Order: sequence, then C-alpha cells, then structure tokens
Amino acid sequence: MTTNKRHSSPGYIPDSLQINRRANLRSIMEELESDGVESALLIDQVLGMATGTVANVRKGAEITDAMAREIEWAMNRPAGWLDRGPKETDI
Repeated sequence: MTTNKRHSSPGYIPDSLQINRRANLRSIMEELESDGVESALLIDQVLGMATGTVANVRKGAEITDAMAREIEWAMNRPAGWLDRGPKETDI
C-alpha cells in the first residue's frame, strides 16, 4: 500500500505528474498575470476553482485530476495538457 505524502512531509519527493502540473500551471498563471489577472482570488475565479485553491496549491496541495481537467477546460487547453512534460505542451 502506498501513501501520498504532502509537500511539507520530511523526505517528500513529488512525482513527475505533479511536477508537470505545477510547471504548466505556473505558465498559465504567467499568462493570466500578463492579461492583468493577478490576484489569487481572480485566478481562482478564472480557472473555475473554489476560493483559496491557488493559495493551497502554492502551499503544496496536490493538483488533483479533477482540478487539472477544470483548469484545462477554463483555459481552453486539450484534456491532459496540464499533465504533459515541458516539451509536449505546445498547443
């Protein structure tokens, strides 16, 4: 049986899926910020997330499959885009 460790746990090593999702979410957030959407509250709203979700992710919360698909839909990305590695994300 495997357990999911949070980022705050000693010795936590994030899996490649979370690494990809975080990197791709950062690029989306940079895109939003360049469009003037800078506050965490507005980013949550644009991405269709509950208030505080972006702040929680920044603190180390997992980006779940459901969250990833919602973000992709909100940003008009194909399903699975957030999961792709850096060389696979061109749309």
